[in-house]
Amino acid sequence: MGKALFQPVFPVIPTLLFMLLSPYYVVAIEPSARTDGEALILFKKMIQRDPSGVLSTWELKNDPCTWNGVSCNLGRVTQLDLSNSNLAGTITFHPFTSLDSLSVLKLSSNSFTLNSSSSLLQLPFGIEQLDLSFTRMAGTIPSSFFSKYSNLVYVNLGFNNMTGFLPETLLANSDKLQFLDLSYNNFTGSISGLKMEKPCTSYLSYIDLSGNHFIDSIPWAISNCTNLTTINLSFNLFSGEIPRSFGSLNRLEKLDLSHNHLTGSIPSELGKGCASLLQLVLSYNNISGSIPMSLSSCSWLQMLDLSNNNISGPFPDSIIQNHGSLDSLLLSNNLISGTIPNSISSCKKLRIVDFSSNKLSGRIPVNICSDGALLEELRMPDNLLTGEIPAQLSQCSLLKTIDLSINYLTGPIPTELGRLENLERLIAWYNGLNGTIPVELGRCRGLKNLILNNNLLSGDIPRELFSTLSFEWVSLTSNRITGEIPPEFGLLPRLAVLQLANNSLTGQIPKELANCSSLVWLDLNSNRLSGNIPPRLGRQLGAKTFTGILSGSTLAFVRNVGNSCKGVGGLLEFSGIRPQRLLEVPSLKTCDFTRMYSGAVLSVWAHYQTLEYLDLSYNELQGKIPDEVGEIVALQVLDLAHNKLSGEIPASFGHLRNLGVFDASYNRLQGQIPESFSNLSFLVQIDLSNNALTGPIPSRGQLSTLPATQYANNPGLCGVPLPPCSSSVPSTTPPTEEGKKRHRPAAASWANSIVLGVLISMASVCILIVWAIAMRAKRKEAQELKMLNRLQASHAAWKIDKEKEPLSINVATFQMQLRKLKFSQLIEATNGFSAASLIGSGGFGEVFKATMKDGSSVAIKKLIRLSCQGDREFMAEMETLGKIKHKNLVPLLGYCKIGKGKEVIDPNLLSTTLGSNENDVNEVKEITRYMEITMKCVDDFPSRRPNMLEVVALLRNLMPEDASNSNSA
Repeated sequence: MGKALFQPVFPVIPTLLFMLLSPYYVVAIEPSARTDGEALILFKKMIQRDPSGVLSTWELKNDPCTWNGVSCNLGRVTQLDLSNSNLAGTITFHPFTSLDSLSVLKLSSNSFTLNSSSSLLQLPFGIEQLDLSFTRMAGTIPSSFFSKYSNLVYVNLGFNNMTGFLPETLLANSDKLQFLDLSYNNFTGSISGLKMEKPCTSYLSYIDLSGNHFIDSIPWAISNCTNLTTINLSFNLFSGEIPRSFGSLNRLEKLDLSHNHLTGSIPSELGKGCASLLQLVLSYNNISGSIPMSLSSCSWLQMLDLSNNNISGPFPDSIIQNHGSLDSLLLSNNLISGTIPNSISSCKKLRIVDFSSNKLSGRIPVNICSDGALLEELRMPDNLLTGEIPAQLSQCSLLKTIDLSINYLTGPIPTELGRLENLERLIAWYNGLNGTIPVELGRCRGLKNLILNNNLLSGDIPRELFSTLSFEWVSLTSNRITGEIPPEFGLLPRLAVLQLANNSLTGQIPKELANCSSLVWLDLNSNRLSGNIPPRLGRQLGAKTFTGILSGSTLAFVRNVGNSCKGVGGLLEFSGIRPQRLLEVPSLKTCDFTRMYSGAVLSVWAHYQTLEYLDLSYNELQGKIPDEVGEIVALQVLDLAHNKLSGEIPASFGHLRNLGVFDASYNRLQGQIPESFSNLSFLVQIDLSNNALTGPIPSRGQLSTLPATQYANNPGLCGVPLPPCSSSVPSTTPPTEEGKKRHRPAAASWANSIVLGVLISMASVCILIVWAIAMRAKRKEAQELKMLNRLQASHAAWKIDKEKEPLSINVATFQMQLRKLKFSQLIEATNGFSAASLIGSGGFGEVFKATMKDGSSVAIKKLIRLSCQGDREFMAEMETLGKIKHKNLVPLLGYCKIGKGKEVIDPNLLSTTLGSNENDVNEVKEITRYMEITMKCVDDFPSRRPNMLEVVALLRNLMPEDASNSNSA
């Protein structure tokens, strides 16, 4: 019995001894999970900010497999997902080296300081999925990255600050890679020799290299990966032609090569292998030739975007005849001719049609909207279309946008358009439309933009329009509209732009316009309006702000110059229209104008505090200018010219600190110019001529620097730039004493005669000296005037009245004293602002290289004339450049003002000397590259302007290598 009881216990002793003494047994059960946890704790210690407390559960007393973002298998950490956690800190991946079971690492959308050059080689060998997008990672991709981690299937490193070249062999050993995203970094150089060998044929399906700076031709080796479904190489600097071998990628669903410098024609081979193609995007290149007929084979195509190229020839009907899935047809800004294809009606799923800025002629097809059509946007501005607007457009019940501007359309606006309950934008400016505005448009309850300026429309503004309260932009300028302005405009809370200029409107300005709480642009010039100016107009301080006003619109502000056109200018809807069309439209060529701004509506449009543009000129308004106008604090343009206004200019105008243009000429204004006008530092044009103003022109501020013509025909006005104010000092004659005169000694008389003779002689000598100096100055001025006349003769667009001294401003913040320059000096230094001296141009002016008389070379920026926005930019630029000190920024040297209003020329962008030694040359080249980035930010096409992430990436590329490395460390 005892033996039996003893025997089973005996084998347990060595087992217990093994469990207690063997370290290998311990590692095989528990310590592996604990070791993974310790590695993750090392990573946690690098995190400096965890606002959401994502890592609060990371404690060693807890099982690591229960921690936030951690997934395990068989007690080992296999996945770590901390995406979108708002973590911040300086990190490395060294703690992850010991996580030999980790296969998925996702840290996207955090704010790390992370060097990719070293950290990407600290990952565990078994990693399969890696997502480090939006982490602010910097540095390069190690050339051995994919060969070291051969199990990688998914890699997303997009939207970071990675730099350098991609090695040609980077993907040579990526046998299992299926997804690669390196988009929106700062990679540079050529990848035309990128090696993508046969193994990728079976795996890689997605490649995105967009938003970088790759140059040269597109790598043809991409076509080796026949399983590719997505290729995105947009927003780079690729040149050359589209590889014909892409036609062999018969599984391709998306091909995006937009925003590059590609040339040549669209390869017909693309149509041979496009059975699966859903999106073909080739916009913003220099592609020419015609659209290949082979694209008709792409029967599953949903988006065809060939916009902003040089594609010519007709658009064949057969290309889209079989495209029953087509959703978007985008062909704007090309040279496509012929008629609009009738086959559009067969594309039942088509939502967007954009033929803007082409050479299409003929009529709009009446069957473009067949039953069941899903069309939402029809954009055909800037073509050669004729005939009438088809009433059948009303059959497209989902239509939101109709844009037919700058064509040759005639006839009335179809009343049937009132059936379009979803219509938001009806835009047809610069046509020959006639008849009245249909009252039926009042049924379009969602109508936001009604832009019909520059047509032949007549009759009253129908009150039925105000059945809808959604209006944001109403423009009926330059028609034949009669009657009164309906007070119902005051019912429109979202109305931001109201343009009724150049019509035959009568009656008074409705006081109800004060209820338009979003109105920031009011243009009523050139009508027959009478009565007083209402004390309050448009948006008031503290009014409720609406969001999304004018979203999706593109503005072009045309600023009139001279007297060829009345009013300050006009606001145009310019979506899809080439900017140069402003110079080509016949009706616009009758005006001398300057294009001030063209681009998408600013997001802050609805955040202006008050009205900012008010033009009431060329009417029959009378009475006093209301003091309340001085409370429109955001006002930039105020034109009251050619009315019958009387009384004094309100002193409250001194509160209009943003005012850039003020015209009150040809009225009956009296009294003095308020001294408070000295506070208007942004005032670049003022015209008070032809009134009855009196007293001195304020000497402080800008008023004394403007031309005398701006104050002409005010008999009582005096002071610079007009003749000085005369001070009437009464002359008193002292009483004489005949006795004293009679008894004056003869010697005294003789002495007086000698003194008088000496004084006369001295005076004569002084007069001769002054005369000689004056003649010398006059000859110099004559030479300068002759030079100005020659310049004006060769540059007819420049209106130069007389050369003036530069405007005086406070220069206390500047690094050195500003030079006082004359315009003639700048003309001589730039050889008459010749094309040979031009070194750059931007949104508000051109930059010239000039050599001054003292031998120094400078850069001179000449602002666009009469530029309200340009002047603001100029003032801000002067303030900023005056305060900032940096080795790549040099002191502002001086400036010059000349001509009517303000034609500003300022040598302010480059160094005191554009040096001759190598260091100076390198600095100039570096600054020039900075200027190139700046020019990109003010590109006429908003879609070409880089976003802030792209700007940061561009700037990082220009940093010195040592600084770049220190930042990456």
